Amino acid sequence: MADATKALDWEEYRKWLFNNKSEIHAKYTFKSSKKNHHLAFSHELVTMPQSRKKLDVLKGLANLTRFLDIKNDTEFHDEFTKWLKKKEIKWRLNVNSKNYWMANNVSIEKIVENIRKLPEKYHIFGLFVLVSGLRTSEAIDAFNNHDKICRDGILEIFTDRNTKKTNAVYCHPLLHDKINFKVSNTGVYRNLKSKHLGCEIRYLRKLNYTIVATKIDPLMAEFCQGRRGNLSQRHYFLPIMSNNQKKWNELWNKTLI
Repeated sequence: MADATKALDWEEYRKWLFNNKSEIHAKYTFKSSKKNHHLAFSHELVTMPQSRKKLDVLKGLANLTRFLDIKNDTEFHDEFTKWLKKKEIKWRLNVNSKNYWMANNVSIEKIVENIRKLPEKYHIFGLFVLVSGLRTSEAIDAFNNHDKICRDGILEIFTDRNTKKTNAVYCHPLLHDKINFKVSNTGVYRNLKSKHLGCEIRYLRKLNYTIVATKIDPLMAEFCQGRRGNLSQRHYFLPIMSNNQKKWNELWNKTLI
């Protein structure tokens, strides 16, 4: 594989990523691939502590090997995935332990207190991410297109890309009129860092699910987070959302006031 990466046209690889991934995903994958390509099949990768950084390295290498196979008709990707299995390298963090840590160390009150300290536009956006339960990239898109997709307090998004689904989420009336500007990827990730929030921004989605599932309806919480959502389920869940809208608004009132 070393010879293949030496002969690689990195600009061609970059274009392939941007044609097949979201812009922010392509950007970080390209950066990781170029920086860490030498770690493929290495003892250094085997001994690297399991962390978010290691997962980023794995994703970069997985995409790079897939591109090399497409370009050169090689079998690097299959060899790489088999090698990972042989070396018992996992593709994910210990989710259960992370959730346990969050449940005992991350309080909704502290997170909201931290969000309120952000510059006003990111204070509003941070609360939007928390109460919507959307993934960060989805929240940016929904926030920036709010006027087009918000109908009677419900954001009907309905996207389906690979393993990621997005259905419909509520728009709280206390935030609705304040969403009159747009945010950028760069601004969001610069202002909503874990050192400012008290947790990674993606954990706001987990907090949302826990609150909605325990206080209102676990099935509706799954639907709002894209875990359910074929055509028949949409007809079933959208009326439920309308029925629970008042309860949902009241649930988040204390958080937003």
